[in-house]
Amino acid sequence: MQWLLIISTFFVFGSTFGQQLDAKISKTSAKIGEPLTLRYTLKTGSKDTIVFYEKYGEIPMRAYGGGQLSNNGFAAEILTNFSDSSYKIRGGKEWLGEYEVMIWDSGTFIIPGPKIVINDSTFFFDDIRVYVDFSAKKSGVDLYDIRENYAKLPEEESAFIGWVKRNWWIVAIVIAAAIGLLWFINKRKPKEPIRITKAMSLKERTLAAIDALENERLWEQDKLKEHFIELSYIMRSYLTARYDIALLEKTTFQTKQLLLQKGLNDDTVDTIVRILSHSDMVKFARSMPDEIAILKISTLARQIVAETSPLEFDNYE
Repeated sequence: MQWLLIISTFFVFGSTFGQQLDAKISKTSAKIGEPLTLRYTLKTGSKDTIVFYEKYGEIPMRAYGGGQLSNNGFAAEILTNFSDSSYKIRGGKEWLGEYEVMIWDSGTFIIPGPKIVINDSTFFFDDIRVYVDFSAKKSGVDLYDIRENYAKLPEEESAFIGWVKRNWWIVAIVIAAAIGLLWFINKRKPKEPIRITKAMSLKERTLAAIDALENERLWEQDKLKEHFIELSYIMRSYLTARYDIALLEKTTFQTKQLLLQKGLNDDTVDTIVRILSHSDMVKFARSMPDEIAILKISTLARQIVAETSPLEFDNYE
């Protein structure tokens, strides 16, 4: 009887731990909008029945930031429907299931392990962690998603430059004569009172930049992406200077966390995230807003600058 109990116990534990579940992703660090493959594998007995609970449309995710996980409606878009296959291996069979997904938000995300039932027993695959950003970082290069580096090619020397180099003394005499003439003319002119121009504040500079960008009407020149790239840069530069935090290289999710730490109220931060996320969507061809929507985003940007700027007084000593 004792031997029968031992054999039964061994059989139960063997069937429980006989399954080997593995979850992998094709890249643990990817760009926004880059296709990724989620691969789930299982090694089990040849006669075991398998039921996998697949997702449709999108896979909910959790965002990781500031040492905490949060559920803010983030999801990975499913590009190709779930597919699975199985084949025999020594001592059993191996099952393989795959999704192809795409993530349109920036930050560090946790993709929860899916549920699978084996012989009426429920199991869960391990969670997958993935970091998504605008672009991969290069060593020694200060990157920002809306600024690029260009190599300058040497220009050919023109005939005029060559003549100037050969006759430099003539050029020097002409310049000296011109300087003398200008000095003589300016000396005879009555001196005008010195006008002190007040330097523009951060608020004024930012609003002027938004107005100038809007007046260019880049969306009418098939440059909608460039418009939102520049608007994103203006807002990040303003917030960096206003709150003394470096946001030019931060993702939208990281920007939100830093602004909340600075004490901004939730409504203001949500509006800022809305502006930056809208810019992200346009940059990666996920959104094609009309003119009314474009002007509305610019108005929201002006509103944020006005709300977060300190009070200014025109008349003071």
